[in-house]
Amino acid sequence: MNDFDRYKSLKNKLNFVYDGICLNRVLALSLWAVANGKYAFSWKRIVLAFLAIDVKRLEFDPQKHMILSTFGRYARKDHLELYNTVLDKLDGKASYNKTLTFGWKLSIHPVVIYKVAKFIFSNLHDTSLSLWDKCKLIIECIHYCNIIEELKYMDFTGVQKYLCQCSVLDLENLLTQFFKLRNIPTYSLQEGVYFIFKKNPPLDSVQYENFETDNLLCWGQFSIDEDVSYGISPRKLRLAGYPKKVELHTMKKDNPYKKCMLLLARDSFRNTNMGLLNILLNHSSDYEFCLKLHPSCDFSFYSSFASQHGMTIISKDRTINDCLNNNFFDFAIAVNTTAYYEALMRGLPCLRFCDDTFDLMAGYKDVFGTDEEFRVIMETVKNQPLQTYQEEVNRALEYAIGVNIDNYKNLLCGE
Repeated sequence: MNDFDRYKSLKNKLNFVYDGICLNRVLALSLWAVANGKYAFSWKRIVLAFLAIDVKRLEFDPQKHMILSTFGRYARKDHLELYNTVLDKLDGKASYNKTLTFGWKLSIHPVVIYKVAKFIFSNLHDTSLSLWDKCKLIIECIHYCNIIEELKYMDFTGVQKYLCQCSVLDLENLLTQFFKLRNIPTYSLQEGVYFIFKKNPPLDSVQYENFETDNLLCWGQFSIDEDVSYGISPRKLRLAGYPKKVELHTMKKDNPYKKCMLLLARDSFRNTNMGLLNILLNHSSDYEFCLKLHPSCDFSFYSSFASQHGMTIISKDRTINDCLNNNFFDFAIAVNTTAYYEALMRGLPCLRFCDDTFDLMAGYKDVFGTDEEFRVIMETVKNQPLQTYQEEVNRALEYAIGVNIDNYKNLLCGE
């Protein structure tokens, strides 16, 4: 079995439902990690069985707001920027909740502890999971049941809609299920270009496998087409457009094609990243390469490589928005990242490297996988008419990520 199949098998066995909420959907991220031996769990987290996130800190004023919104408990500056940008479009009608700032509350429910432990030991007895792995899941499951207990006694009068950053994971999945049970329409933002993985489905495949919200606010038609092909109802997929504030730049004339930014994939694709870097070592006399790492990448590993081979690396505290600028760079190369689209929007010709270990997203005719293909595609991009290139890139951007489309206010406040 591959990672995806192991995850699905474990998820099907842990079909524990508490007050109408399916905990295996809330725990999707943890189940993936446990099923594939990748869950780093400290003994200190045992206390979670006796704690709940202090959800009573959720801000909502029915006199001002119609939408209760949340940003999940993860530290991604780029995703927070996206969330903030969408809320700015809504004229103050959505409350603001950055849940990572919420503290903890003592929450002890012996009956919950008993029910969860009994269920997991009974239902997972025939798996290869260790006792410690089962205890990890028991602790996580109890923790989220504690949160459900807190939510049950809260007043959500006046909430007309619930909007979250990512409805497929953790607390926001729980809240999405909670509000659906109360017939409050739920909405979720899209964090990137969603598409169906046909080769070695990675963790990102939970975006469609664990689909939860009533309405996913999709960037472009490409993601809608992909999700429909998986079997998700088109009624749940709303074309909202690209949400971030970005000034579209045209490709610059007389481009010297000298300075190149490398937009690398997450660390699970390190072999792919290194495949690209090893090809580019053959061209270090022709181009200046600068590495922009995915947040999950090992900064020290790539810093060492860059210093050894005459490349530079961008500080990890700088976002894509800070870096992509066609005054500083002439072109870019992307590896399995939506930053590819960001580069094109900022007037940077961007190639894509693919070694067939992942599925490509929609885009332009700019893919290479070998040294020879890199040489050919570079010559093609350099020599084609600028207007033709720009027009084709613009069409690709509209289909893939919804550039020049903005339906957020109408979908969230007008319906």
